[in-house]
Amino acid sequence: MLRKIINKIKQRLIHWRLRPIRIFCLHHVCEKFDIDSMYLCDWMSVNAFKKKIENLRNDGYQFISLTEAHNHLKNDFFRNKKYAVITFDDGYKSLLEIIPWLISERIPTTLFINGKYLDGVSFRNNANEKYLDYPTLFNLTDPLIEVGHHGWEHNAIDSTSTEGLEESIKLNVNILSSHPRYIPYWAYTYGRKSNVSDQILKDYQLIPVMVSGCKNINDRLIIDREAVFSYDKEKIALKMCRNKDVCKQCFYNL
Repeated sequence: MLRKIINKIKQRLIHWRLRPIRIFCLHHVCEKFDIDSMYLCDWMSVNAFKKKIENLRNDGYQFISLTEAHNHLKNDFFRNKKYAVITFDDGYKSLLEIIPWLISERIPTTLFINGKYLDGVSFRNNANEKYLDYPTLFNLTDPLIEVGHHGWEHNAIDSTSTEGLEESIKLNVNILSSHPRYIPYWAYTYGRKSNVSDQILKDYQLIPVMVSGCKNINDRLIIDREAVFSYDKEKIALKMCRNKDVCKQCFYNL
């Protein structure tokens, strides 16, 4: 009991000295939900997203890039500013609806990309899914944009062999490392990792990124993110979504 109280006091002191950095994970932000190409749990309307940004700004948050956030986590001894980071997984084509607005608002954005789907032919689950293609991605060169890894394909790391992960790394690095806004960060698919994946990424000089809902206080091996949804109730999204098994992977943070 005494140990719990001491640990709680320690945590409060740390939070007083170092304000947590909130890093958000999104997928689709666009006007209309397309049931044939999107999962409801991955979608957020443009208005809902802009309202989220407005609320964060009203709450005193300043938007910075992922690399800036990581530098703060590594170097800050005292941090009294409130920082937030916007990231998008999978590289869906719907991002083209919101990226111009983000740039106009001077909000840095990190895109985590699956390299295989940039050819405009390959698809993760069905042929209706729409991804950024290679020329479009490589034309996104604004200084506010960063491009990192989400794997060669959207496969769960905890069911991928060591050899499969290393091959995925090599293929994706070969494609993305030439992007002018490339950063060596790797966002785990489905927010899951294996017992050896962190070390493998480290061996390839890649920084792991999770999505398990934690706020970042200081530097550690893994950067964490908070998933953002338009819907608050799991049962609503599961009822309306096309693929309930996939959706269940998204809701551990609700």
